[in-house]
Amino acid sequence: PVQVDLLADLWARHRQPQLHEASLLDAAVLFAACMTAGRVAHDMPDVAAMMLQSGPHKVDLRIIRRVSYRLEEMFEVFWDDQDFLMISKWQDLPPDHAQYMKTVMRLPDEAIEPMYEALRRWRVSPELAVNLEGLLTEAEIRQAMPMLDEWGSRQPSRKRDGEDEGALVTGVEDCYHGLLVGPCDSEEATAEADCPLVNEVWAIGTDPFDCSYQEWVACLREDVRRAAREKTPLAPPAEAMDEPRDLATRVQQAQAGGLEDGTRIEARGDGWVVRDSLGDLLHDPESDFWVPDDDPGDDEEEYFPPAVFPTAEAAYRAWLRSRVVEEARAKRREAALKRLGRAGP
Repeated sequence: PVQVDLLADLWARHRQPQLHEASLLDAAVLFAACMTAGRVAHDMPDVAAMMLQSGPHKVDLRIIRRVSYRLEEMFEVFWDDQDFLMISKWQDLPPDHAQYMKTVMRLPDEAIEPMYEALRRWRVSPELAVNLEGLLTEAEIRQAMPMLDEWGSRQPSRKRDGEDEGALVTGVEDCYHGLLVGPCDSEEATAEADCPLVNEVWAIGTDPFDCSYQEWVACLREDVRRAAREKTPLAPPAEAMDEPRDLATRVQQAQAGGLEDGTRIEARGDGWVVRDSLGDLLHDPESDFWVPDDDPGDDEEEYFPPAVFPTAEAAYRAWLRSRVVEEARAKRREAALKRLGRAGP
């Protein structure tokens, strides 16, 4: 619903006779609209034609031909870069490096802040129905508004100890115990991330965190740093793993229909990769680290490639190893939660 609200607001200002200075958020919303419309028209022209025929404006259906390219060209004329796509990647950089990149790209904080504000929004604006005029038909607006309002009522902007739970907050991931810790200051999170077993993370509200930063520092932080210093294995050695009796059958099953948890082994190039039920690919079995199946494009530095194994059997053994690592982490997590006075897995 918030995405619909952002699009409707942009549309309403586009229709007004007076000029409006476009923001970085406006560019991002229009880019998303152009790319989505172009993809639908290219991949499903019959669906695009049906949408246009029943829309609020009479449209010559011949525009569907090559519309994806025309939309890209139109966006380039309006806004000749896609800097807004880089913002999420800055969160993975040290603060000084991220600030340097903003300076190089001439993007002041006040231009970027509306992007983060959009992430924190839960409710639609009171002007949504009016702003949708011309974007949807009157009947479509009448049908859509109850659904959008109902969703907003189920996602209240609650407060806890004076803090907005819908806000984007900083924390850390304890990879040794498998815990999300926070909230904490961004400077604290950045400092903690110097440890190879700790990552800086962001969350919407405080609900995703397993414990507070103060609890973690008092009870668990030293264990994590000791494990990193001593390079403690995250699981029993691979040599201690039991050999599956039906290894050949299991490897064949993983290639054909997939395993019981949805894991599959797929050929890629000259080797084999492991894909889970969510579509992610195994990157490092020793840390049970999975990555999206993304095209890196020009951003090779931020790209984590999947592990490619020489044989299907090697891929299956790597998946088994990742499960052992996951089980060992789950046991450490359970023990850590007990130390914190919490029950549960």
